[in-house]
Amino acid sequence: MSLTHRSQTEVVETRHLDLPILSEVFGPIPYGRVILALYDPDSQFNPLMVNVAAAHLKMGRDLLYLSSSRPTVEVRQQFNDLGVDVAEYEAKDNAVLFDDYSTQMGVKSPEKYHSTTTNLNERSIVIGQSAPQWPPGTLVIIESFSSMAVYEENVFAKFSRKVTGVWGARGTVMIIGMAVDIHTLQFYQEMKLLCDGVFEVRLVEHHAEMINTIRSRSMKGQRSDTRWRQILFDSKMKASLQFLK
Repeated sequence: MSLTHRSQTEVVETRHLDLPILSEVFGPIPYGRVILALYDPDSQFNPLMVNVAAAHLKMGRDLLYLSSSRPTVEVRQQFNDLGVDVAEYEAKDNAVLFDDYSTQMGVKSPEKYHSTTTNLNERSIVIGQSAPQWPPGTLVIIESFSSMAVYEENVFAKFSRKVTGVWGARGTVMIIGMAVDIHTLQFYQEMKLLCDGVFEVRLVEHHAEMINTIRSRSMKGQRSDTRWRQILFDSKMKASLQFLK
């Protein structure tokens, strides 16, 4: 397992990220923030995160995207559908698409960067060694921590403290996906304490149809708009938001 990466991108000293979708609900997101995403497993949360990641790359910034709940081929296809060739950014050392799915499934990964163990202690060591190689302002997206945490919540809580501490101190912005209704209430509360902000992605019935929605719950140290918005996807799964009517 390796997350080794070194970007040559010149970092613009704005000290915050303006991310599509998320900045609409949080406002500008300061460097060092760790944000917990609580999502319905049957929602379109994963395509939403690819939208955020694709726009971030187009702005010339660095990305580490951990695919932990589905094959990387699906993630790559969604980037391509949005007009972003991830391989081009990887070649320029601006992006890493990290395969954390194959090892869990017991199959060989096609990716250069992939996990080689499910042992959380070993993962913790790798994370500590890799984080300093990423510049401030890097966006780190972990599609789902739930796949790793479901069988060992107590150990995972300790692991999460290390992850959020190390990456937050680097000045990255980290988004951690966590599926709702599969963990204990205590575990969700522990994760909220570790994070600076929380938002929800829910699949709800609205006017006799099921729609994807998003809202901010909180962001430490700043106000955020907590109203529900509908997530709209076009034919290529490009996302936009509108307030619920």
